[in-house]
Amino acid sequence: MFLNTLRSFLVILLLLGGGTSLSAQGENKNTSPNKDDKSAQTKPIEQPKFDKETADLSEEKCPQIREGSSTIEKIAGLKDAMSVRNLTFKYFDKALFNLTDYDYEHMKVLKPICDNSSEDVATLIFDKLREKVEEAKETRNNTVSWIKNTTEQLKDLPSDGSSIRLIHNAWKEMENRSHEMLATDLRYLADFLDHLLKKHYQKGNTNGVKFMSPFIPPDTTNNTRQ
Repeated sequence: MFLNTLRSFLVILLLLGGGTSLSAQGENKNTSPNKDDKSAQTKPIEQPKFDKETADLSEEKCPQIREGSSTIEKIAGLKDAMSVRNLTFKYFDKALFNLTDYDYEHMKVLKPICDNSSEDVATLIFDKLREKVEEAKETRNNTVSWIKNTTEQLKDLPSDGSSIRLIHNAWKEMENRSHEMLATDLRYLADFLDHLLKKHYQKGNTNGVKFMSPFIPPDTTNNTRQ
């Protein structure tokens, strides 16, 4: 049955999406596309400005700089954009998604203290990291907007073949854009589309319409499968 196949595909898609070369760790619970996203983006919390004189530059902070530093340097050295999935990679005791300007300036000062690297190298690494992270956040925010628009457009579709095809098209677009979203975003949209498909199949069956697959219009099923 198609719905069982779809469910299996969803599991595989999610597993593959999590296996990036720079693994995303420490899933951020506040990054799914819900109503809180909009308020968080339109009303940013004002962050304190970094002050070297008052900042904590003690040896106790060094493990936060050392742990995961090789991955951070790889991200900073990327020629292309960073994967959105890496926004949940945890460094300096935070997901990259949540690093602030204060954190970046703090890390620039701490790194030379903790590993004897030069200030110029530290500045280059964390400036590049900030650039990659901000670019990935913008990409993800654009995708979240698309998810919200898509779910709004699809939620009240009539129960007919054209609706099934629209849902299928949204699923294909989700696959194409899966690298632009977090695993939580993908799971949210996939669950939404799966629920819609089940609802439309049930209504279609009660009306005597048998959709063998949303990928093939009912009137071409036999010809296509010969």
